[in-house]
Amino acid sequence: MSKKIAADYKNKNVLVLGLARSGLAALELLAKKGANIVGADEKKDISIPDRFKSSNIQLGPFSFGLLENCDEIVLSPGIRSNHPIITEALNKSIPVISELELGYRFATAKIIALTGTNGKSTTVTMIERILTESGYAAIAAGNIGNPFCAVTEELTREGIFVLEVSSFQLEMISGFKPDVTGILNMTPDHLDRYDSVEDYYMAKEKITVNNDSKDTFFYNADDNRCSQVAARFEGGVVPFSSSIRLDDGIFLDGDNIVQAAGGEIKQEIMKTTDLKVVGSHNVENAMAAIASVQGWGCSAESCKKALSVFEGLKHRMERVRKIEGVEYFNDSKATNVEATVKSLIGLDCRIVLIAGGLDKGSDFKMLLSLNLMHVVLIGSAAGLIEKALFGVVPLSHAKTMEEAVQKAHDVSLPGSCVVLSPACASFDMFTDFRHRGNLFVDSVNKLGVG
Repeated sequence: MSKKIAADYKNKNVLVLGLARSGLAALELLAKKGANIVGADEKKDISIPDRFKSSNIQLGPFSFGLLENCDEIVLSPGIRSNHPIITEALNKSIPVISELELGYRFATAKIIALTGTNGKSTTVTMIERILTESGYAAIAAGNIGNPFCAVTEELTREGIFVLEVSSFQLEMISGFKPDVTGILNMTPDHLDRYDSVEDYYMAKEKITVNNDSKDTFFYNADDNRCSQVAARFEGGVVPFSSSIRLDDGIFLDGDNIVQAAGGEIKQEIMKTTDLKVVGSHNVENAMAAIASVQGWGCSAESCKKALSVFEGLKHRMERVRKIEGVEYFNDSKATNVEATVKSLIGLDCRIVLIAGGLDKGSDFKMLLSLNLMHVVLIGSAAGLIEKALFGVVPLSHAKTMEEAVQKAHDVSLPGSCVVLSPACASFDMFTDFRHRGNLFVDSVNKLGVG
């Protein structure tokens, strides 16, 4: 069992590497705690908020000189853990932790933390809504875009943090120990960063490394790798499944999400038709959320009430508009093939798909399992997707998002769906998935205007 490190940073020399959201949140927290801080980012043109102008900020390629008199490094998730400066720091016995670990050292509230390849942000938000409906003070944070360091002191011991955790954040944890831990699924992803699928899975599994018999693990019983983690877990386990009848846990009984105990259905929690969000993957997300709160006294009624009004998150199968009988969906957050397939497999329509971007080592032939009517290709992975789909699905290419939306509109028919679900990262053409999704929404809203 890992003990929480006393968080005394007064006059400690701390280097924060990476100055995006999580790095800036770490800088602010450390400054508040009296640390001597240096912030560094390899991008020379990164925008630094005015409140940090007086801080020691160094932009441009990292130099080993940053390690002089350094007591600890806080690593942002965008910086690889095998970066030469990290290797040198470890050789010098300088501790390296993630922003997630730093936030944990100051948190007093309970923690529900989850990881997985797909569905994390939606599930974290669902959990937060259930807890709030049940009377808890709860905050969703972490990889969802709200850094843990920015909110770590906002809840008392009676509150609950609900954390979305990425594999990148888990690479450099030491004492991070949630009270409830979950893994939604594990499928190949980020193979542009990891040497193998196994390395990626092992990074995900680090979320349980400090758990003990007092803790709880919720997991997808349909995922073999998640089940293997559950078999090794010391504490209590709560499985969920959309295809298996469970003796204990949350499963799908026809169109009903139910709770089982001792081999019997204990209660019906809600019908899948009560959910406003679309897709079979969102049914799984809802079951995961319900499984996560089983030890917190949240009633079936609270779960149903919270989930039945949840309309989903932006950029995650977000309904944009219906034009001439064609539905338009923004699923820009689908940054790998598995996410795209999970999002679209349950759609009851022919699909005009806008896909492409920065490849992460994906198998694009998986897209052939979808009811595709046409695919409009964008970004640097367009050629790879074309090779996988050529001769089976009609294809076209576009250089901009506006052109892609127009081409998708031109080939669509009443009763079909146009979906931006790229199956790739966004960084070849866009700032991030939000920028990509917003441009899609803007382009859809311009259709027929002028």
